[in-house]
Amino acid sequence: MRMKTAAAVGMAAWLCCLAPAQAADKPAAGARAVLKPAAKPAARPAAKPVANEVAAAAAPASAVPPAPTLPDWAPAEMNRVLKNNVAPRFTVLASDELDARTRAAAEAMQAEHLPRVRALMERWFLEELAQPHPQRAFARMLARLANEFALWGRDSLGPEQDAVLAQMLQQPGMCRPVGPNASELVMRLARLRGLPAEMREAAVQAEALLLARWGQPRQVSDAEPLAAEEALLQLRATGQAPATPLPPVLAFFYLGDQDNFRRDPFIADPPSRCAMHQWAGASPAQFRAAMALQAADFVWQERRKAAAKTSDDDPYPSLSTFFGARGVFTVQADVNAEGRVVRARIIKRDVEVPGIRGVRPFAHEGTLELATLAKAREVDWSATATKHGSLKAVEREFHWSLSWR
Repeated sequence: MRMKTAAAVGMAAWLCCLAPAQAADKPAAGARAVLKPAAKPAARPAAKPVANEVAAAAAPASAVPPAPTLPDWAPAEMNRVLKNNVAPRFTVLASDELDARTRAAAEAMQAEHLPRVRALMERWFLEELAQPHPQRAFARMLARLANEFALWGRDSLGPEQDAVLAQMLQQPGMCRPVGPNASELVMRLARLRGLPAEMREAAVQAEALLLARWGQPRQVSDAEPLAAEEALLQLRATGQAPATPLPPVLAFFYLGDQDNFRRDPFIADPPSRCAMHQWAGASPAQFRAAMALQAADFVWQERRKAAAKTSDDDPYPSLSTFFGARGVFTVQADVNAEGRVVRARIIKRDVEVPGIRGVRPFAHEGTLELATLAKAREVDWSATATKHGSLKAVEREFHWSLSWR
């Protein structure tokens, strides 16, 4: 039920995100100019130049371009994105199973953070208006906003907070759902419920400090998530008892015989993904990487749908087209004697997204990664197949680029 509700809301929110970019490409009638042209100098009567005037005329002009201003339509569009794509990630609902102190802390974080995000959106939009191609400024601002969610997911205050998360990962029930429609903020706080009271209080305060770091330069881990599903599928194939007991949600999804019950690790709901990576033994950095939001999540799209081809004639992922993302991916594939890919994984990536500078575009890598893996299974690998019937590991680069960038 929760996934169906999110999907229904998702399409409307996705169209909501699309509208500002279209408006940015073609400003509405009556909107004032984004960049005002410099005023022409007033004509001066002809006169005999003096020495100072001759020197001034010889000096290079140092005209400063005017600062960008917000178009008339921009505040309403930013408010719409804040309402539909940002606020639901921090909302505290009556149905959320939180104790009174944690609930009060969550509500305080929400009240403080949403104005912070709104201010960042305006600041980033003005910065992008001053960049080349200002007609794409709104889309670039949205790209930065989506990436800030990913940075938040990966961020850590340091070893002390990592140690707390490591302790949490050892506790059964850490990933238990807290409500049918819990926000990202509420789920993060709910995972702290098994900690001793004093440690939990400090961990809640640490979550507030992480929110305060939004928009600030900081180093986050570039750890890769574990391939958690491989171990689960191995259990089902061998029928052996797991060394670590499976939580009920994973036992239901992976110990049955029906393949359609499996949880796709790329698009699994957060509680299932949380349980999967906790059971697989993820480190704090690996767990954060697995749980961090991606651009598809930001626009309420299913991750694989966002990575699908724009059309039969356009193989570029639709969401990556919207954000202008491009990159080069190196795939390592295990190829059998028939030239078929048995398993493929990304071993290297280099992604660029307009508007994101000086920081890795974590939020936008996942869409191109899924598209790359799908493409890797479509291409012909027969020339690299081994003749001895065994698997052969082969590497190949895949390039994604948009001509309009």
